[in-house]
Order: sequence, then structure tokens, then C-alpha cells
Amino acid sequence: MTHSFQLSMNIPLAARRAAMLAVLWLAACATVVGPRTITLSESEITRLIERHSPFQKRLLDVLDVRVTTPHVRLLPETNRIATELEVSTTERVSGRTYHGRIAVDYALRYDDAVQAVRLKQVRVNEFQIDKLPAPQQAAIHRLGRLIAETLLDDLQLYRFKPGDLKSAEGYGFKPGAVTVTSRGVEITLAPIGH
Repeated sequence: MTHSFQLSMNIPLAARRAAMLAVLWLAACATVVGPRTITLSESEITRLIERHSPFQKRLLDVLDVRVTTPHVRLLPETNRIATELEVSTTERVSGRTYHGRIAVDYALRYDDAVQAVRLKQVRVNEFQIDKLPAPQQAAIHRLGRLIAETLLDDLQLYRFKPGDLKSAEGYGFKPGAVTVTSRGVEITLAPIGH
């Protein structure tokens, strides 16, 4: 009699365990339905920009520009990133080189065609060339805009590996919104079709 009593007690316990596992599995599935995020920290963003450095470009066939050494700061209140860079410009005719810095800020966007996060809306906040007289310094701001637009606007910051996106799509997700937060840049992986 004792033996059959233990057997009848084990069946409800096993059923309870199975029910508990089913509830946990359903809860886990429910959390998978919502969006997920990939977060790139401020230091990771700096490293990603440094990978493109130095930026070099000949402007108007008279000036060689080299931009290096990015210093990145997140601006979550405006959903933008600020970056200060060192600038070196060399006049092609005279060979004179001038050094200075440029401070820009920009937003980010996801480009589905190339599966990458890109800079957009690059704005020049300050452009300074060392040892340049004040009247010329005021006129140089246009050059700063040209440098930013030519070298930084639409720059590919981060590109997903094809395998990463295939895996995400296999789970029903794809990249969407790109948001600057105090933790870093968050790339939302949203459910496909939402």
C-alpha cells in the first residue's frame, strides 16, 4: 500500500514539473517577440571611426586634407554623436601645411541596401586652423563644411556580417532604428513585418 501511495504522489509531481517547464518555455517565447537591441559603446564607436582614419582627400585640386585622431562623445538628448578630429591641410602650390581641428556632430541611420550603419546630417560646430589670422579664420568655416561633407557625410560606420543578419532573420528579426543613448548606440532588431 505504501508503494502505490508513493507512485500516485509522483505522478502529480511529474505533471507539475511538466506544466512548470511549459510555462517557462512560453514565457521565454513571449520575450522573444519584442524588439532586441545591439549596443555599441562610446569606445567601440571611437574604434570604428579610427578604422577609417586617417581620412584623406584632395579638395578643389589645390588643397590636400588629412583628418585624424577622433574623440567621440555621445549626445543622447539630441540622438546625435559629437566628434572632434585633428586636421592637417597642405596647399599644393606652396607646400605649406596648416594644422588645426574640426568639431562635428551627426546622426546615424541604418542602410538596408548595404546592411550598414552610416553617418548622416553631419554638422560642423567649429573649424579652427592654428596660427591663422582672425579674418581668415572666419572665412575658413566654409572649408570646414566642405571637409565634413566630403569626408564624413554618409560614412559607413559599422557593417553587419552577412551571417549575423541571416541568423537574426532566421529568428524573425532585422535591423531598424538606430538610437544614441547614454549607454551607447543602440541598433534595434525589430520583428520582421512590424
